[in-house]
Amino acid sequence: MRNSAHELLRIFAMLMIVFYHLVSYYLYLIPHDSSRDYILESFLPTIHIGVILFVLITGYYQIRFSIRGLFKLLFAIFVYYVILKIGQCVYSGGNVMTSLMFITHTPYWFIRTYLYLYLISPILNKFLDTASNKQRNGLLLALAIIAVYFGSTKGDNSLIDGKNLVNFTFLYFLGYTIHTYYEKWSAIPSVCIFAALAILNAVTIVTLWLCGRESALGHFIWSLSFPYCSPLLILSALLVFMLFTKIKVASNAINYIASSMFAVYLIHCQPTIHNHVIIPIVSKFTAYQPVTLIGVLIGMAICVMVVCVVIDKILSPVWYLGEQLGRRLEKKIGQ
Repeated sequence: MRNSAHELLRIFAMLMIVFYHLVSYYLYLIPHDSSRDYILESFLPTIHIGVILFVLITGYYQIRFSIRGLFKLLFAIFVYYVILKIGQCVYSGGNVMTSLMFITHTPYWFIRTYLYLYLISPILNKFLDTASNKQRNGLLLALAIIAVYFGSTKGDNSLIDGKNLVNFTFLYFLGYTIHTYYEKWSAIPSVCIFAALAILNAVTIVTLWLCGRESALGHFIWSLSFPYCSPLLILSALLVFMLFTKIKVASNAINYIASSMFAVYLIHCQPTIHNHVIIPIVSKFTAYQPVTLIGVLIGMAICVMVVCVVIDKILSPVWYLGEQLGRRLEKKIGQ
């Protein structure tokens, strides 16, 4: 049985994404005592690593492009987003035609950017598989300068926040590089990696907690540790990735659960779901103190994931149908 460490990492990464979304809903969408915001905001960079982890995993194994794989991706988005969206438009009004253009009008920025990466992955893989180490490392450095330096310094509006193809390509190359040099860095003791991770996040949390995000120092630390292109956030995600990569675990249960993480993202981010189900539940916790609230939201994040996984497994016959349609489409179009 193959090592399930990265499948376990997928589950952890999705937990961070769901938990981050719940905290964000509380901070920015729900009326409450704003004087406590800085306490919760100080933890946001620490839990903002989920998306980066997913792209690192993708680069580590490389995307294997196929028409069938592309169809499966679009079919899942259609089932989880478009059907509910059309129902909402019919019930409360809205543009049904816009809902049908779910690729260009999707609310899932990650899916849209990942789709860009998926489409160009054959070219990226060709370069990674045939280029010399010097060429690969040179392009990795160039992408880092463009995505991280220019993105973090806000010199180019198209690169701010890291929600773009340039940053995803950099993270894809970074994941591949981790795989390439595994024998060299795997000798680093896990305790050293964990210590570096703990110190990095402790400094970030304490600085933001004491100074506040609006102070000059707090704003500086935030810009270096929160956006998806920020160096400290990428470093934090990289350390977490290294820790999980060193784990040796083989579990069919972990693999089975991890196969539904994409569904967890699609379901809990579906506008109808998070506007009319998740946010109303989170709004009931406005009286909780920050420390208690963090524990409650972690528990809720786990519950959300469990419910989404169950829904995805119940829909197994639908995915089987999609798989068969994808196979037929691939035969028609060819490779």
